[in-house]
Amino acid sequence: MTSTDHARLTRMQTVLFNAGWNMLGRIGPVAVALIVTPFLIMRLGLDRWGVLTIALSLVGTFGIFDFGLGRALTRAVAEHIADGREHESATLTLTGILVLGLFGLVGGGCAALGVKLWVYHGLKIPSALQHQTVVAMWVLCATAPLVMINAAMWGVMSAYQAFRTANLLNVPISVMYYLGPLLILQVWDSLVGVMLMLALCRLAMTVGYGLVCLRIMPSLRHARPAWRELRPLFRIGGWMTVSNLMFPVLSYMDRFMIATVLSAAITGYYTTAFDVVARLSMITMAVTSTAYPAMAASWRKNPAATTTLYRNSILTVVGLLFPFCLLGSLFSHDILLLWVGPDFALHSTAIMKWLSIGVFFFGMDAVAAGFLDGIGRAEINAILSVVEVALYVPLLLVFLHWFGVNGAAYAWAVRSMADCLVRISLGIRLYPALTEVVRHLVPAGLAGLLAMLLAIPDTTHFTSTVIGTAGLGAFYLILWSYALTDADRTSLRLSLARVWTMGRQALHW
Repeated sequence: MTSTDHARLTRMQTVLFNAGWNMLGRIGPVAVALIVTPFLIMRLGLDRWGVLTIALSLVGTFGIFDFGLGRALTRAVAEHIADGREHESATLTLTGILVLGLFGLVGGGCAALGVKLWVYHGLKIPSALQHQTVVAMWVLCATAPLVMINAAMWGVMSAYQAFRTANLLNVPISVMYYLGPLLILQVWDSLVGVMLMLALCRLAMTVGYGLVCLRIMPSLRHARPAWRELRPLFRIGGWMTVSNLMFPVLSYMDRFMIATVLSAAITGYYTTAFDVVARLSMITMAVTSTAYPAMAASWRKNPAATTTLYRNSILTVVGLLFPFCLLGSLFSHDILLLWVGPDFALHSTAIMKWLSIGVFFFGMDAVAAGFLDGIGRAEINAILSVVEVALYVPLLLVFLHWFGVNGAAYAWAVRSMADCLVRISLGIRLYPALTEVVRHLVPAGLAGLLAMLLAIPDTTHFTSTVIGTAGLGAFYLILWSYALTDADRTSLRLSLARVWTMGRQALHW
């Protein structure tokens, strides 16, 4: 990879461009899902809809069988591309795809063996639906190899930064993932038909991803598997698996603890607020999925490009997250009142305010975690995750006893901030070139934290508007003055000028 390629990949516009395509790839299908879901529920009925949601949750468990190999493959391919070893990259890619497909076959087979026991003796499903459910779940289990192969090929496309092509393919197929079941129900009123349609979408995605991979990596056509290439992948992937196993524990522990210490009913106040702010993670994931392979490709030979990418990724995340976090915090009561009614607005407002702070720092933490994985230090993320669970559980327990359900939000915000500080500090220690970058980012982070702390107390709409206006102005002024380079400022001015010109031309048209 030439210095010109590194410069292109690390530019602010490139990060924003790729993040924008990743956002489109997530938001487009979700928007369709919101429209289609009521009609699906109406056609299926509550019983079959419940079975469908449970069955689809099974797809998420297939990822357990990847043992971190998908993410490790992305990193390895990105490094090979940067070193000009395309033939080795193709060999590694084919080997990874075959192994992940085999893992999916084994995982899907294990799941299929347990389907009858689960349906007839585990789930409370009406007897009239049991046979239909068993067959439908068998169809779903058969797609496990496709799920794993698709994940591997997505990693390859990420390594090549082919996010535009990948998402142009991903969006229509993902939309059909929601529209397809509704269409098939018009002619075949069965869960089996729904699952076959979903399987067809998975197959179409596999074929599409395969064609893209062959186009961006022509040497893949002549590649042969080499099993010896897997040893370093399993070493890194093993540590990533530890992190992957800890993530759901950290994500859902608060809900179980609230239900245990307080009550199951009160849990709803917390999860409702959490579900609102959790939507912002789409921004974080869109940026980090762009940054991770690029940092993996550049960290060894081009520290300047790596630090620029690290800085621009954090700037993009905080720049996009902050207005949503601040305004969501300031007007959390109004948002909850309109969405779920006065009872939830009364009990969940403070929770949403503190969770907004946590989401802001979680965005920076995700970039820092991706950097550690990218430079091959996945074991640090894994060890941190284990330590985090050991510290977070007692903290959560104490805060729930002291502050009630609000304590869970306090604990989550504290955990996010501590996690962010520790990971960034470790990144600096392992890669000293980040020191100057982080020094310029600190003022913006502190300004964001101060503005959101001012949003915590209940205030009038006028005061909230003043805090919001002043907070946004101060944050972006500090970001512009201290965090951006002269080249960034010039580039953004030109981009804004182009947008302004295009807007005026559109209005005149």
